[in-house]
Amino acid sequence: MSDQKEQASVDAVSCTACPPGDWQPIYRRLRIRAFVLTWLAYAFFYFCRTPYAIVKGTIAGTYGLDTVRLGYIDTSYLALYAIGQFANGVIGDRIGGRLLVGIGLIGTAVLMLVFGTGHSYPVFVLAYGLNGYLQSAGWPGCAKAFSQWFATEERGTVMGFWCTCYQAGAVLSTFLATWLLVHFGWRPALLVPALVVGGYALVFLALQPGSPEREGLPDVEVYYTQKAGKPPVTPAAAAALEGGWNDILLVLKNRVIWTLGLTYVVLKFIRYSFLFWLPFYMSHSLHYPEGEAGYTFLVFELTGIVGAIFAGIASDRLFQSRRAPIVVWMMASLAIIVYFYGTISTWGRISNAAGIALIGFLIYGPDSVTSGAAAVDFGSKRAASAAAGFVNGLGSIGAALSGIVIGYASKNYGWSAVFNLFGPVSLIGALLMASIWNARPKS
Repeated sequence: MSDQKEQASVDAVSCTACPPGDWQPIYRRLRIRAFVLTWLAYAFFYFCRTPYAIVKGTIAGTYGLDTVRLGYIDTSYLALYAIGQFANGVIGDRIGGRLLVGIGLIGTAVLMLVFGTGHSYPVFVLAYGLNGYLQSAGWPGCAKAFSQWFATEERGTVMGFWCTCYQAGAVLSTFLATWLLVHFGWRPALLVPALVVGGYALVFLALQPGSPEREGLPDVEVYYTQKAGKPPVTPAAAAALEGGWNDILLVLKNRVIWTLGLTYVVLKFIRYSFLFWLPFYMSHSLHYPEGEAGYTFLVFELTGIVGAIFAGIASDRLFQSRRAPIVVWMMASLAIIVYFYGTISTWGRISNAAGIALIGFLIYGPDSVTSGAAAVDFGSKRAASAAAGFVNGLGSIGAALSGIVIGYASKNYGWSAVFNLFGPVSLIGALLMASIWNARPKS
């Protein structure tokens, strides 16, 4: 079996002996299709994730749930999401990104339908927890399917644009859920997005291409070197990019990947605290109407899109594919803003929106680089899914803690204490990334 895989890799590389005009246009079309379909896939995962934060206040009032019990719903989701990242990262390298993402999209749609038709607290906890596990198929699966089509030297910039998928998905799902909540109630705000996700899952499974080798094309590094006019990659070098369980062991032994994962614990703790609790904070502490709180929250995601693009381009252009420096600068700046956000938010609607905008920009830039380009860079080609899943899985431990910590701290110490906590936490992340300041992936 290994001989067949090696021969397939050599055969794919031998395509470069053909005139480039014969296969490069096909390659370009499939790269665009892979980019668009995986971008949409991960954006649609948020249609079964973000709406809960929008309707959280209504559910709390309807069923008499305090912030601690709401925090347990969050934690059920985030704990199983963390477990799923580790498991699905390995599974993605075995079954392929296309199938893993398709299963995840269908599963998360079904579980959001269960949540949206539920009538009791135990159902909410169970359905949202299982939803977390199915959601965890999204990132490692999409990272696997996407990374096969883009080379190391272009990945920071390309993934900077690609990583706008989860900000755009959050923007669109927040707007849709808020509009449905205002006009039709909280259940349609969950059920309609779930039906949209189920429909897109069928489109993705039908159209998403496999790896370049499965499509009868050369490895992406071969394509990139020809396009860039660099010396050709030999069949032996391309075959050496392939691996198996040894690559996964190398992921676990890689200090850089552990550093990325620990940094992502910090980033996801802060990001999910805002993602799951900011609309609730605005409606219950700042006394915004629920519709206004939902629409104001859009600012967080919109500026996050800009932050992700900026960080990806900066890591390639300013720091020559070193990912750590831009993460350090942005997290150090984030530490200052989040520490004072509790005070800034009380000055009025404009200052609150400005504070949210800065936080979104400074969170999503490091977030996309750490979990995206950097994680894939330092995993091998074959273990890209495992590396992305491992980093995201460690990060999801921080996200899971946010449910319990924010629920408990806001109830017992107030929201000012919550926001003051974020500053020192962000500095810890910046210091972690500073330890790999000069780390650069191999081409």
